[in-house]
Amino acid sequence: MSGVLPTDKCKAEFAILREKRAYKFITFKIDATGTMTDVCDVCPVSADFKFQDLLDKLPADEPRYLVLDWNVENDDGCQLSKIFFVSWVPDTCKAKTKMLYASSKQALRNALEGVHLDHQATDYDEITPEEFTARTLGK
Repeated sequence: MSGVLPTDKCKAEFAILREKRAYKFITFKIDATGTMTDVCDVCPVSADFKFQDLLDKLPADEPRYLVLDWNVENDDGCQLSKIFFVSWVPDTCKAKTKMLYASSKQALRNALEGVHLDHQATDYDEITPEEFTARTLGK
């Protein structure tokens, strides 16, 4: 089973997140035919963003890829921002689906130039604000 390639829309929406900081996160999924990775959801930047908004876009039984623009303030009061590439593949997924997402991950990751950090999660406990903050601060 070989990986599937991302659509041009994936690159275009990511460019908006990276260059204009217009999105907090973007989710991606492989289409039902298993022939392409496409944009699933975009979440515009807003003052009332809640981390639960992100979790609500990650189904408990379906994989997704995600890019997240995470901002924190360090101990010196400096604002830090990192773009994460997240592979969300719940343990409850079928083996064939897990294999498809594993073999397709690098093609999407390579298309999204400007990602700072990678993260893999198989359970909601592995995708928390604390995890992203610690990784952004280099802890």
